Amino acid sequence: MRRVGDIDFTFPLDGVMLTDAAGEKTDEGLKIKAYVDAPSGRNFTLNGIPMTESMHGTYRCEIVLKDYKTTLELVDAENSYKQTIDVYYLRKGYNAYRFSLDDNIWFLQNLALNRDRYDSMFEDPYLNLLKTIHEKHGTKFHINIYWETPRLGGFCIKDMPDKYKDEFIANSDWIRMSFHANADKPDRPYTHATYDQVLFEAERINKEIVRFAGEETFSKTVCTVHWGDISVEGAKALRDLGYKALVSSYHWNKKDGVDIRSYLGDREVNILQKYGFWYDKDMDIYHFRYNGGIQHCDVSAIYPNFNAQEKNYPFYHFKDICLHEQYFYPDFERHQPNYFEKMDTATSWCDEHGYKPILMDELFEFNTHKN
Repeated sequence: MRRVGDIDFTFPLDGVMLTDAAGEKTDEGLKIKAYVDAPSGRNFTLNGIPMTESMHGTYRCEIVLKDYKTTLELVDAENSYKQTIDVYYLRKGYNAYRFSLDDNIWFLQNLALNRDRYDSMFEDPYLNLLKTIHEKHGTKFHINIYWETPRLGGFCIKDMPDKYKDEFIANSDWIRMSFHANADKPDRPYTHATYDQVLFEAERINKEIVRFAGEETFSKTVCTVHWGDISVEGAKALRDLGYKALVSSYHWNKKDGVDIRSYLGDREVNILQKYGFWYDKDMDIYHFRYNGGIQHCDVSAIYPNFNAQEKNYPFYHFKDICLHEQYFYPDFERHQPNYFEKMDTATSWCDEHGYKPILMDELFEFNTHKN
């Protein structure tokens, strides 16, 4: 809502995380054109650079983002006016992709059931598939973990043996695991969850991952909560446990009435729809948008869908590809026999379009893993 005398940044916005898609990459950093909307006739500078008024009440200038975080200070000395915003430059966020796997526990159950048969964890068919894709495309996988499942008489990850721990660690440069939810049901378990519930359920999964797969395999800073929705209190619990970045679809006001937006409001959702990355300074949480779901489409639709996303969201040349574990298994009622083909097609698109595999710990420069 614009009011008389309002002065607003229109590009970039506070907390927005930009990639090379937003400007021109130079030896110094990322050169962008900054825009401010304000009453006509003002005399603004941005970080000391004079802004030029073009059209009526639109001010602009070029500025270079040299660091990961840049504070932009808008000043009108004649009117004793000052406003600051923080903008981020993700140097590794352009033409990159991550492969995220949701709802995982059955492969751990299989490893536990076959602990006396399998010498390698890659004798598990699901992990063997991931290894095949990794060896062909260099893909890096983030695996989101449940605490328990009722399948095959029931299983809890506390019963997962640590037999394969060294092997998990040896492959932790491309396999990471983190908290997802207590179980597959109920749906949307954290939309109205308390701080204590999320803290308890996430912390115990975190500890088990470290126990059976090693600190190196545990994604201590990035996670996807089941359904991508969580309360503010639940998000605070995750942040207190060390998680710094969350992913969601960031849909608002959908026809079916189901919002999937983490804990954010409509303004933040709109920012994420356009730019893909946004930092919530109040919560100290980074958000990025999932935009590569391939389980509910035909293989033939993957290339057109990815091409359209790249065209429709020119600021977000990053792919967060996602499949769910259950669809891999023939005994699952919605089994997809083309599971491998979907993975291979999505990662082939990335190869052909110059998208490089990355883990979000690397992209956000958290530097919590040194692989």
